[in-house]
Amino acid sequence: MIIVTYIAYIVGIGFGILVLAWISGHLVPQNMTVTLSKTLSATASEIFEPINDLRTWQVWSAWSPEKMKGYVSEFSGPDSGVGQVWTWSETKYPGKIEILESEANQRFVYALSMDMCPAPMIGSISFKEQDGQTEVRWETAVDWGSRPLSRLVGCLMGRQMLLGSLKFGLKSLEQRAQEQRDG
Repeated sequence: MIIVTYIAYIVGIGFGILVLAWISGHLVPQNMTVTLSKTLSATASEIFEPINDLRTWQVWSAWSPEKMKGYVSEFSGPDSGVGQVWTWSETKYPGKIEILESEANQRFVYALSMDMCPAPMIGSISFKEQDGQTEVRWETAVDWGSRPLSRLVGCLMGRQMLLGSLKFGLKSLEQRAQEQRDG
């Protein structure tokens, strides 16, 4: 009899947690924008060129072979710029990036689609160069969908994961530009 009572308590607590998460998910916004701005010690062209060619993203971005072990890449469209597409598969998080807009050394817009997200994330990167340094503003807009639990998880974990990816990318781009200047 005591075991049945404990099981009932555990089931009741679990159900209460699920109901609380479901209600909380309705209170969380469906859309989120994450923005990171940083001034890099590099010219706009040194930063823009590797961004504008998705084949180089494997070198400097968070979507590198070291971070996404065992994936298979495929590229289509032009060699760089608008219309270039990078698709990856055979990984836990298959997806693709497509370049939507590209203005040399000014602005870059892409769509990132992944199976786990209901809608593509739209990212934009803008550049303002002054005195050999470039202020880079990277913004990503995400639609977590209408499911309350997806929205809650996205709000709790998504912002930090996205910020981490953006910080990693900007730091890598700056290091890459420095290495190319040095030699």
